[in-house]
Amino acid sequence: MTTVSDLPSLYDMLPAELDAILPEFGLPAYRANQLLRALYYETPRAFDDLRQLPAPARAALAERFTLAPAEEVRRVVSDDGETTKLLLRLADGTLIETVLMQYRESGGRHPRSTVCVSTQAGCAMGCVFCATGQMGFERNLRASEVVAQVLHIATLLRERGQHVTNVVFMGMGEPLANYSETIRAVRLLTDRRAFGLGQRHITISTVGVVRGIERLAAEGLQVGLAISLHAPNDALRRRLVPTAGPHSVADLTRDRHPARVGEDVSIKAT
Repeated sequence: MTTVSDLPSLYDMLPAELDAILPEFGLPAYRANQLLRALYYETPRAFDDLRQLPAPARAALAERFTLAPAEEVRRVVSDDGETTKLLLRLADGTLIETVLMQYRESGGRHPRSTVCVSTQAGCAMGCVFCATGQMGFERNLRASEVVAQVLHIATLLRERGQHVTNVVFMGMGEPLANYSETIRAVRLLTDRRAFGLGQRHITISTVGVVRGIERLAAEGLQVGLAISLHAPNDALRRRLVPTAGPHSVADLTRDRHPARVGEDVSIKAT
């Protein structure tokens, strides 16, 4: 028996892919933009909320896809109100953390609102300083489950008259160890017909997956890259980051990797 969590999500589909399937549901091309607008700016929780579409089309879509919004389990807000940590439950019951970080820039009408998203439940990197790394690895998240985190925060901010300004892939998990879904999430978040965030407002953080950095450099994306070095030499780095290679410090600081990735590359000591 097929459950909701077994169905693909509409939020996994790029706009061009959505364009291609809508004729199967008897919907003309112009319906795609109506549907995308509803998905990313009205955050429907069920197909019946998509009043832009005829009822038969809504019912047919519900048989083949899910919307699977994230469910908020717990919210913790810092004393200054600028950081909000959320525990979210996904459709299959998986629990993940998402964080909203805000601060007001000089002269800005709205605060800078950065969403820190998770790309995995747990993590296989095993870094000794990381609580998630000590949890072990549960599973990779789908692109739609990454997007769901941003949309949940976007809804929260909309109620305040604010909006998401930045997204950082620095939550639970190693983004480049879930490479395909991470990149698809970036494309969904930056497509003008989807969430529409500028590529330069996104940063991907990695503990140093060299092959992933090389693949990212070839994507042609203008996203930021943050490399967590954690140690000045290979011996110490391998103690802190068990998955590090024998020459990882040199590999990660070589110009040939970061120079082709976006416009903003940072190497963090911690």
